Amino acid sequence: MRRLIGVRRSSSWRYLRAVASLNQEKTSFLLTAWLQALTVNSDGKKHLLRTDLHRGVRMQKKLGIIGATVAALFALAACSSSTSSSEEAAPAPAKTIAIISPDYSAQPAAKTAIDEFVKAAEAAGFKTSLVDTMSDNAKVNGEITTAVSQKVDAIVLAFGTPKEFGEGLAAAKAANVPVFGLDTGGTEDPILVNVTTDNGFLGSASAQAMMDAIGKPGNIAMIVFDAFQPVQIRGAEAKKLFEAAGYKIVEYVQGDPADSTGFAKKTVNDFLTKYPAGKIDGVWAGWDASALGAYQATQEAGRTEVKITGVDGQDFARAEVAKGGNWVATMAQDWPTIAATEVKIIQDFFAGTVPADKVVFVPGTVINKDNAK
Repeated sequence: MRRLIGVRRSSSWRYLRAVASLNQEKTSFLLTAWLQALTVNSDGKKHLLRTDLHRGVRMQKKLGIIGATVAALFALAACSSSTSSSEEAAPAPAKTIAIISPDYSAQPAAKTAIDEFVKAAEAAGFKTSLVDTMSDNAKVNGEITTAVSQKVDAIVLAFGTPKEFGEGLAAAKAANVPVFGLDTGGTEDPILVNVTTDNGFLGSASAQAMMDAIGKPGNIAMIVFDAFQPVQIRGAEAKKLFEAAGYKIVEYVQGDPADSTGFAKKTVNDFLTKYPAGKIDGVWAGWDASALGAYQATQEAGRTEVKITGVDGQDFARAEVAKGGNWVATMAQDWPTIAATEVKIIQDFFAGTVPADKVVFVPGTVINKDNAK
């Protein structure tokens, strides 16, 4: 008698249940092999199934049941594989970075830097939010606390003076929210790192550019802002170089970041009244928005013998420097590289690498009439 190999009910169903637990590729292979085995005799040779009418009917019913079961198993395997693939393909939620700054709208350099950071961060897959406290350093504390309560993954403090952000920084530290500085005015705990330009170089190089333009020791007025560490460092280095070269600092004035250009224009107008031609040779300004006001004052007063320098390399500064007039130089800060460096440090942090240095410097560049365009 010819008989079907392995078609006893118990063994067949045990086999089907085992196959159902496999993935789609293995299920397809094993079920195909099993069906082929159904038409093999005990002597190992393939034959058409042939028996009496009663056995044929029984066999047709049995094969019908087996066929339906196999179809169902293929469907289940495909569904399981599809679900598994879908789960594996689901991307992790983007990490969120809250950017908080008191200077975004008040300072052109801050806006440029933050815009570059947002672009670089979002290109790297981060989700960002931005809050501008409109020159209100005290308000930054509340915004840091709000960001912590919103369970952001990281906070970037852009510009501002961290020593005034103690309450907010304490909240971030308590919640283990990492804080990074973007050209901010310090690295108070728990700020992990501050990415900025070498402000000592910006100060000394801009002072040297002014001395080169004047040509001999003379009288210098300086507009600084010592409350903001980057500008304080620039001013200190410029002053040291001026005095070492025999220049006299006749005015050392704290600028107004909330109205940089307007304040500087009024202040320099007063200088020009106080110091007639030959009594003041240059106005060194710690950032371009203030340098612009100083420049406007000299232009309107017809006092173009007074040289002007600034820092930041803003487009409006480059345009005036390129004319070859009395705004003789600015210092370009490489905001795209600063932003990209900050994003890379944040990526590395989330990958398990804590920044090795508290401050990371990106080189600046002297911009004069030869390279301003």
